[in-house]
Amino acid sequence: MNAKPYIIWDWNGTLLDDVRAAVNALNRMLAIRGVAPSTLEFYRANFGFPVRPFYAAVGLDLAREDWDRICTDFHRFIAEEPDQHLRHDAFAALRFVRDHGGGQSILSALREDLLRHDTAREGVQAFFDEIYGVDNLDGATKLSRGQDLTARLVSSGTFDPSSGRPLYFIGDTLHDAEVGMALGATPVLVEGGHQDGGRLRTAGCLVVPSLLDAVESAFGQG
Repeated sequence: MNAKPYIIWDWNGTLLDDVRAAVNALNRMLAIRGVAPSTLEFYRANFGFPVRPFYAAVGLDLAREDWDRICTDFHRFIAEEPDQHLRHDAFAALRFVRDHGGGQSILSALREDLLRHDTAREGVQAFFDEIYGVDNLDGATKLSRGQDLTARLVSSGTFDPSSGRPLYFIGDTLHDAEVGMALGATPVLVEGGHQDGGRLRTAGCLVVPSLLDAVESAFGQG
C-alpha cells in the first residue's frame, strides 16, 4: 500500500482499558442513590452513547435526578479507580502505526482536559498529531468534535483526503462505527471494551480481537 493509513483512535475502552473501573464508578454512583448495582455483563450489553438511555436502564430516575450531578459523581468516582491502564498491546499498536509511516490522532467523548491528563499519565501523547475531546461530561456524542478534528487535519496538511490516503477510525463501540462512517473513515471495532462483541458485529464493519489486529488490517497486513 503506497498511501499509508491515517488512524483516528478512540480512547476509553480502546487504547485505555478502563471498563472495570467504569463499572465500579457506576456502582458507587448508583449506591448513593439507592439503586442496585450493575454487572460487567449487563454494562457491556447495554452501555452506549448517548449515555442517558443507559443510565435509565440501570434504574436511575432521570426525571428526578440532577443530570449534571450524575455526570460529576461518575467522573469523580472513576478518577479514584486504580484499575485503569493501557491495553496490553496499545504501545505495540501505536509504534506499529508510527514505524510503518502512518499518522494518528485521538477523538474521544471524554472532556478534553481529562483526556489530555490521561494520555499524559499513560505516556502516549507524543504518538499523536492531535488529541480531541469534548467540552462537557454529558457522554452524548463526539461527532461534532470529530468534524473539527478532520477539518484541522486537512487544514494543517496532515491529512489530504484527495490523495487516496485511507482514513480509519478504531474504537470499541457502535457509536465509534457511526462517527467513523460519518467522518468518511473506515471503522474497525475492537472487542474487550465497553460493548460486547455480539453488539459490535451488528455494525457491519470489521471487528477484531486486538489493537494489533486493527492496525495490521488497516495497513493491509491482517
